[in-house]
Amino acid sequence: MHSQLKFGLMFIFTAFIGAVVGGQAFAADKTLKDKAVETGHDMSRGAKKMGRAIQDKTCPMVNGKVECAVKEAKHGVQNAADKMEDAAD
Repeated sequence: MHSQLKFGLMFIFTAFIGAVVGGQAFAADKTLKDKAVETGHDMSRGAKKMGRAIQDKTCPMVNGKVECAVKEAKHGVQNAADKMEDAAD
């Protein structure tokens, strides 16, 4: 009887340790997924910012300066909004 009690307690202890370690592994996995998503968002914002910069540089060659100034201002606002969104992440 004593060995059955000892076995039962050992089983419960092992199950508890397994649950704790398993929960930590799941939390680490979730953190990796969150980091991957955040990195994807950062890359997307960087690509958008670069595209806007290219448009701003090439615009005066194709369109007038007044029209380009409006687009540059719009791109500045969009870049600021992306930066604020990135800070919130």
